Amino acid sequence: MKTVYVVTMWSGGRPAKKWKADAPPEVLANGTGISFTNIATRLRVTVVGSISVEEYESGKEEMEMSFSSPIDPEPPSNIERLY
Repeated sequence: MKTVYVVTMWSGGRPAKKWKADAPPEVLANGTGISFTNIATRLRVTVVGSISVEEYESGKEEMEMSFSSPIDPEPPSNIERLY
């Protein structure tokens, strides 16, 4: 299982933008925002203002993937190994 952090920027009481991070966000030195690395782009993001951070355990997808596909599948009978 893997921990995923969802960072939400709020505007007018509504969520304006969401990001996912695989490490806990760092609070900025002046205390008005956070900085983190976005999972999708691998870019460093700094957000200032009204922010919320939620922590989730990501594992359901990984478990489903491991159960649905075997680690060493048998090749079809019409394929011959060359090595």
